[in-house]
Amino acid sequence: MQKEKHWSRFANDFEKRVIYVAGKQNILAIEKTLGEQRLKGKVLELGCGNGTYSEALARYAQVLHITDLSHQMVSFCQSRHKNLKNVVVERQDCFNLSYAAGKFNAVVMVNLLHIIPNPEAALIEARRVLQPEGTIVVVSFTSSGMSFFSKLGMMYRYFRAYGKPPAGSRVLDVDSISQMLKCTGFSVVSANLMGTGAKAVFARAIVS
Repeated sequence: MQKEKHWSRFANDFEKRVIYVAGKQNILAIEKTLGEQRLKGKVLELGCGNGTYSEALARYAQVLHITDLSHQMVSFCQSRHKNLKNVVVERQDCFNLSYAAGKFNAVVMVNLLHIIPNPEAALIEARRVLQPEGTIVVVSFTSSGMSFFSKLGMMYRYFRAYGKPPAGSRVLDVDSISQMLKCTGFSVVSANLMGTGAKAVFARAIVS
């Protein structure tokens, strides 16, 4: 299993940093949008960070597996969500999941694809653990669709919060995420930009 160092440093105040960079209203909007997906059955959240969005997903899931590569993030989530009876917190590598093929009804990735070096490989692995016609929901912060000065402001806040981006990070947009999903065996149901000031790409797709 791979090791994660860059993001692990921020486990104890990760949500505070995300709010500083992207704005509280955008975090709440993503949480609301995820809840509106009403993902049921067995749901897998990859790259959960410190569990900002897990409670919204747990409302409809029969069982929610929330996972991250970082030991520190997993430990934080185990404490944060200890009272959610339908939640299982586990350390997992999104490129090499320990789950059997077809285990899950839905997979969720929030702010994961744009920070990992090979997002297509993560999507292929997510498809493997999804049931036929299973659902994948992807959300990634982006500078796409932002004004020049808004981009400058977000870049400044990002560097203050996290420092230099880790190797493999990239800017994704609606077209690139849609193409990734199509090339890795999914049919895109919807894809759009969301957010005020800072932006995020939202996409929902099903196994082809």
